[in-house]
Amino acid sequence: MSGLRPVDRRPLTDQSTVPPLLTSEDADRVAALHRYGFGDQLPTSDLEAIARLAGYVAGTETSAVNLIDAEGQTTVASCGTPRTTVPRSDAMCDHVVGSGRTVYAPDARLDPRFQENPFVTGVLAHIRLFASSPLVTPDGFVIGTLCVGDSQPGVLTTRQLGALDDLAAQVMSLFELRRYSEQLTQVIAELDHLAAHDALTGLANRRQFTSALEELLARQLSANGLLVVGDLDGFKAVNDSLGHAAGDEVLRLVAGRLREATRPADLVARIGGDEFAILCRDTGEEHTGPLLARLRRAVGEPIVLDGGTVQVGFSVGAARPIDGVDSDTLVGLADDEMYADKASRR
Repeated sequence: MSGLRPVDRRPLTDQSTVPPLLTSEDADRVAALHRYGFGDQLPTSDLEAIARLAGYVAGTETSAVNLIDAEGQTTVASCGTPRTTVPRSDAMCDHVVGSGRTVYAPDARLDPRFQENPFVTGVLAHIRLFASSPLVTPDGFVIGTLCVGDSQPGVLTTRQLGALDDLAAQVMSLFELRRYSEQLTQVIAELDHLAAHDALTGLANRRQFTSALEELLARQLSANGLLVVGDLDGFKAVNDSLGHAAGDEVLRLVAGRLREATRPADLVARIGGDEFAILCRDTGEEHTGPLLARLRRAVGEPIVLDGGTVQVGFSVGAARPIDGVDSDTLVGLADDEMYADKASRR
């Protein structure tokens, strides 16, 4: 990746002015920060623990984990100091971002880099001893800092500064673990969705439909329950004349129409090539006829495709749960009704 600098872990104590970052590099750095998806989940107990440990190692009054974007610095974990957001121009830790190195000042009031800083002058704080280690991503971007501070001047040993660097590396390890965990959770959710849904239409697949039907029967939730199965009429002609891509588009559009014609609580599934099923709860006998008519009308509306306008029909059958009837038998009863409907309209 262009614009990266190797991170120098030697503490920057020469009190020189750090040159500003290039705009393009800082844009890449901020993009690296955003890849971690920091949000309402922060702060966390693990970050707070590292902040406390950093203060203990350095023997300072305050310690903090900060993230720095293009505009400002946000404290996401702290000990002895409140979590705040300040403009980047006020952030002492911005010198770490600019240099890519640990910044250390035994007395910030005597350091030209910090003499006018509001954290030193008393506007925001009275920091004198200051040390800050970079949080470096695996691809070399400094996205924040682990810093310590004290209202009295002091000296940190090489071992203390090294320990601060080590703790900063642990913060980045926590960030990486959190990012991987979120990615894994997303992948698992996607796999669960694929396992239960038809890839073409997004409807529930046969597996999810069968599970829902069996649960309905097993838990005796079938009072006023209704099973509807349907089969497209004239669908083969669409495939034969316009091709399978057009047929797939018809199936997607039909799926959308079935969802619009049913209630959000109803389960609409694709259980075969051009076969659909709808599982309804709390649907009285008086609603069966209107529902079937509504489904036929919705599916039967003309469909405009790139290759022309087509029209398919929808043969439907319905069955209600009966005591002692299993799911296969119930589906068979609805199928019989559907084939009778198809034959009567043929």
